Amino acid sequence: MDWYVIDAVEVAYERTKRCLFEPFDLWKWVKLAIILMLVGGGSGHGGNSFNSFSNSMDSDYGSGYGSGYGSDYNPLDSIGDTFDSIFSAAVMAIIALVLFLIIIFMYVSSVMEFVLVESLVSNSVKFWEYTRHFLGKGFQLFIIRIAALLLSLLVLAVLLLPFVLLFGMPSGDYFWLSFIGGMMLVIFLVIIFAVIASVFGSFISMSIPIALYNNVGVLSAIMEVLRKFKLDWQQIVVYWVGRAVLGIIVGIAALIVMMLAILVTLLPFLIVDGILYLLLSLVLSGSEWIVLVPFILVEVILFIIVMALVSMPFGAFLKYHMLSFVEKWYLEAGIPFDQGIDLKA
Repeated sequence: MDWYVIDAVEVAYERTKRCLFEPFDLWKWVKLAIILMLVGGGSGHGGNSFNSFSNSMDSDYGSGYGSGYGSDYNPLDSIGDTFDSIFSAAVMAIIALVLFLIIIFMYVSSVMEFVLVESLVSNSVKFWEYTRHFLGKGFQLFIIRIAALLLSLLVLAVLLLPFVLLFGMPSGDYFWLSFIGGMMLVIFLVIIFAVIASVFGSFISMSIPIALYNNVGVLSAIMEVLRKFKLDWQQIVVYWVGRAVLGIIVGIAALIVMMLAILVTLLPFLIVDGILYLLLSLVLSGSEWIVLVPFILVEVILFIIVMALVSMPFGAFLKYHMLSFVEKWYLEAGIPFDQGIDLKA
């Protein structure tokens, strides 16, 4: 029996080489690096117990000592309350902004999943054209991811429930034994949850080319993958194991290459910065950082670009591997490799 996860390695390697090096196109590398980066892809009881306790004590003392005691007014209290209100509003605004940016990024990431697949299959990176074309399917994937996120938060809350119960228990002879047991149970459940999340993520990844090239909805594509899984689950189980091993190997290779890139990039930057700092210190004597900081910001941007370009081939290879596996495992997917990356010139 042929295991598709193994057969797909050589095919993915050839397709990656053909896409990125035959011929080499720096602008294609930049666009694919941007796509892969984008793929990446409240509380509120309204106060605190100390303030509530203080207010209640003030009220009791006021009634006990007469009306004159309770009528004392300190203007600093109102200033402090106003400051607390402004601070709370600012924190809530920042939290809302962060949540909004996370939601926007999740939607962009969902669209870029389709853009990446189409770019690799067709061997033609048309960033804006593909983005406009896949806004609808990206929104479907976004909704599914939001639902999965909410379900994950619910499961996380259930996992944290033992800690809440343990912390609410009075300390005793068996407290630490119960605490350690609860910790082990939560760690075990978190591992199980991570495995289930990875499995569901793999089903979503495999459904993207099916939704794309069978012209069906993302949810329908996921159901098709699950139906195929029931018929041929052995290939998928071996795929999960093989992808884990392949991910470790690719991760080590990527780490080595990125470390070399860091040395090649940072050493010249440090030498240039050192020389520039010495020259500026002779001329400006104390204000050299005003000139040096913009240079450092430019270097940071260049460093990020270099890291994205260096890591991009590894991400493209893993995506090609997944697509090559789906091509063999789910023949009905109809991935048109022969019209793009496999097209003979």
